[in-house]
Amino acid sequence: MDYADPRWMGGLGMIGTKAVYHAVQHCDLLVMIGTDYPYSNFLPAKGNVIQIDERPLALGRRTPTALGITGSARPAIERLLARIKAKSDAKFFQQVTHDRHRWDEMLDNQADLARSRDRLHPQAVARAVSDIAAANAVFVFDTGLNTLWSGNWIRQNGSQRIIGSFNNAAVGTALGQANGVQALDRTRQVIVLTGDGGFNMLMGEFMTAVHHKLPIKVVIFNNSALGLITLEAESVGILPFRSAIEFPNPDFAALARACGAHGFSVERPNELPATLAEAFVCEGPAIVDCVVAPDEMPNMPHVELEQVGNYALAKIKEAIHAVTGG
Repeated sequence: MDYADPRWMGGLGMIGTKAVYHAVQHCDLLVMIGTDYPYSNFLPAKGNVIQIDERPLALGRRTPTALGITGSARPAIERLLARIKAKSDAKFFQQVTHDRHRWDEMLDNQADLARSRDRLHPQAVARAVSDIAAANAVFVFDTGLNTLWSGNWIRQNGSQRIIGSFNNAAVGTALGQANGVQALDRTRQVIVLTGDGGFNMLMGEFMTAVHHKLPIKVVIFNNSALGLITLEAESVGILPFRSAIEFPNPDFAALARACGAHGFSVERPNELPATLAEAFVCEGPAIVDCVVAPDEMPNMPHVELEQVGNYALAKIKEAIHAVTGG
């Protein structure tokens, strides 16, 4: 979907918008087409759902449905449209559009390079990559906190493609996926957006890109930690096990050069646009190591009261631990 399309309201869930969450919760009818969306807390519980899927086991599995249809999307939608009358009341659409614009303004402010002089925010990295990417680029997201930065701040057009391990949520797969995509089409720009943890798990795939002269561009969100694990622990009120979550990193730019490729490092916001521009036009594979603020919190389209309490409890535990050491 083109992000600028007036009917595109964003995604649903943690990689999503508050406008979509409210629309789903308050709509008269939600039609789920070919999706086994697993996060039931983002779906309506009142059963005003029509679900269309070739897999009968997916029908009604995530939320109560008024009607489940076993079949393919295109013929089912064609028959459904033939029975629908045109509507003239645009009040609901206008409200959702208004909510979406407000959400986008907030995202724009968080991605502003001028937001901080010395700290590089991950939102700014994702947006800068989006702004400079080729019109038909393929973005390959790794799994982790970097998925939230990429999914919420990339502004895709109708010709670009986004690929990730969205069903299996396997960390470290982005480099291998990107090499496969690039091998199929060496003329198309392929951009990897990955966390440092995911890159470290399968960094050997970068040498594969060098070996086969695959010109992938790898942008690393470097916060020296498995950021999503920290977030998940805090969301249930648990003190993060930092000795396992936080880790030292190699010099990723030097690693790229040692492999025979191009390596770049960014630590300050004013360095970002020019560095990305240089990296994206160089021949062959390249790594851009972006040292981002490690304590950045992603936006939550929907946070339940229990989660708020859990985050607060986790922060209190961390403060006590910092003072007492245990």
